[in-house]
Parts: sequence; structure tokens; C-alpha cells
Amino acid sequence: MQIHRTAHAANFTVMSNGVLRDRRLSFTARGILGHLLSLPTGAREDVRTLADRNPGVGRRGVANAVQELVDAGYYVRRNVRDPETGRVRTETFVFDTPQTDVSPLPASPGTGTPAIGNAGTLPSGVKDLVSKTPANPSPSPAVEAAPAPVAPVVREGKLKDSHGPHRTEAARILARLVSVDGRLKLSDRAVQELVPLAAQWLENGATVTDLTDAVVQGLPVKVYSASKLVADRLTRKLPAPRRAWSEFADCGTCRNPLPAGQSSGICATCAGVVPHPDLVALAADSTPDPAVQAHAAGIRAALRARRVAA
Repeated sequence: MQIHRTAHAANFTVMSNGVLRDRRLSFTARGILGHLLSLPTGAREDVRTLADRNPGVGRRGVANAVQELVDAGYYVRRNVRDPETGRVRTETFVFDTPQTDVSPLPASPGTGTPAIGNAGTLPSGVKDLVSKTPANPSPSPAVEAAPAPVAPVVREGKLKDSHGPHRTEAARILARLVSVDGRLKLSDRAVQELVPLAAQWLENGATVTDLTDAVVQGLPVKVYSASKLVADRLTRKLPAPRRAWSEFADCGTCRNPLPAGQSSGICATCAGVVPHPDLVALAADSTPDPAVQAHAAGIRAALRARRVAA
């Protein structure tokens, strides 16, 4: 294969080939590591946020991949004590090279005199670590959580007017999703709210199989909200409208296509309302042959002579 690389002047991340080819890590773990290294310091990412923003992997898959990074020394968690409140919190550190000493630092109770809001001093080395970490780091715009898709709330009166031909079929498909996967059980209210999205699929020409596969394929290990998951997939994967082909029925006599809108019967030609195209073409080509005219004139003359003789 041929590898093509593009030179970047900004907004890029440099990683060692040794990290990208570390066979101790799965491809999922390498991808998560690359994603974390591309974030600015202070960004807040954990197993839950990673799984929510990448539903194709699932929370369990993300947790297993992060544990691979922990075992390899790329992802380190350390417990530190807040010098003002005395509370212990977990700090996360991501490295682009594996760390040999990945044991977490214990949260020491300190040796100072107990006082309100001051639980003592921190062990050596941790004070600098805490001072360099912002107390309330603001999340970077690049990692802000995208708003979860919400199924549109449709009133019953409006529902009857929109997508009328497909409303019943859409409701039936949504209600039967639970028979394909038990985690996709939808309440009657959720079905009614999702009917416009499913009906739009049918209106665009999608089949029942297309709609069902788009919802059930590649589900995460844990489904926390079946209605939001179905709404998200029906919205993101909505296909473009397919071209509607006109259908024509055949004439019961000559088997030629009937005019658009006529579903049965015979054509106008077979009914005698319109002359046959072959006869029309023959009449248009009506230039007489001189030899035929002469022969016809001879026949007419012979008939007249026979009548006169009789």
C-alpha cells in the first residue's frame, strides 16, 4: 500500500510510532489514547463521557480499553488531597510514553494541627502537582458534550395529519423493535413520539428491513434510554428520498402499456377509439404505384365489359 501524509501547520498531535504500534494495546485503546492526547490540559474525559460520545464502542468496551492503557502505563490515576477542604480527589494523567511507576500516590492525612478547612500538609511532590492543576478547569470547547437527541413531541391531533399513509406502519415497526432486541422496549408514549421520524423513513422509500437494521445494528452493551437511542439513530441515519418510479399496467388484449392512471382494462386502440399505429403509418405512406394503378384500371374495364355483354 502507499501512504500519503499531509504537512500540518497547526491543530495537530505528534505521537511516537512506538505508541501507535504497541501490540499490548488493542486498536480501540490506541484510538482512545490518540483522542486523549489531542485534548488540551484541563479537559474532562472519563469512561462514561467517552462511551456516551462514541456509542459504537459501548461503555464496557471503553472501560476495557482504558484499563489496557492503565496496565501499559499510559493512563495514570492518583489520589490527592485538596489543601483547603481536605477532601481527596482523583487526578488523571495521560502520557504519550509508558510510565514504569504507575502506582497511585496514597492520600496522606498530613502532620499539621487539625483545623477547620485544613486537614494538614501534603506529602512531598504532591503539592507541586496540585498547584499546577487548575482548581476548576473549564472544559475546552472541543470536548463539550453534544446535546442528546430528543424525540420530537407530537400532539395526537397533528400526528393524524402528518405522514398519514405511513403512520400505522411506522408505529407497528417501532412497537416490534423489542422482539428483535429486548433492550429496545418502548412505551406507548415513546412510540407515538417517534412515529413521525419512522414515518419519514417510509415516506423516503426505506423498507421495514432498512429501518430496523438502522436501529438495532451495532447497539452498545448497555442501553440507558431506548427512546433517545432510537430517536438519535432515526435522525442521523435518515436516508435521502428515493426516486419514485411510475407503474403502468398492461392492456388485457395486446399487452401494451396502458396510459398512466389506468390500472386495468384494454387500451384505446383495442377498444377501437384510436386507430392502430400501423394503419396510421400505412395511410400516411399512400403514394400509389403506377403498375398497381394500371392493373386495377384493367380489372375495372374488364368488369364493365362483362356487365355490358350480359
